[in-house]
Amino acid sequence: MKHLFSLLFFLATGIAALSAQSAEAKPPSGNAAGTDEAVAREATEKLVDKYTLDADQAKEMYTIQQRKLRNMAGLESLQTSNRSLYLAKLESLQKGTLNSIRRILHTKEQVELYQQTQHDIRTKRSDKRRELAQQKLPKDDIQAAVLDIYEE
Repeated sequence: MKHLFSLLFFLATGIAALSAQSAEAKPPSGNAAGTDEAVAREATEKLVDKYTLDADQAKEMYTIQQRKLRNMAGLESLQTSNRSLYLAKLESLQKGTLNSIRRILHTKEQVELYQQTQHDIRTKRSDKRRELAQQKLPKDDIQAAVLDIYEE
């Protein structure tokens, strides 16, 4: 009898956990979710072509792109209400996305292409920062312009 109750308890717990996971995996309904999904797919396709990703890497890249878009949507309200916090969170989001992308790259060619891309971005950002500093622009404006230079 105790075994039967234990079995039913574990079965009920397992079913509840599975239903919670499947509910979390679904995007919210509405046009914005469809648009975000299309944007995530397009970005993933470009990166699959760029880095010649295999199927498993492409699946992980799609997840990364979805997460990036979901996090970007959460930042939109800060863009006008608290610009410096928005810029800090945007920078953190970009770094996190790039770190996630780097982790899924396996071949030497993929890693070299990633490193070259990031080197180019750092150079462009440095040049832009120097140019805007000479114009004596506010720090937030410089940071915003530098963060606009982004490539995965």
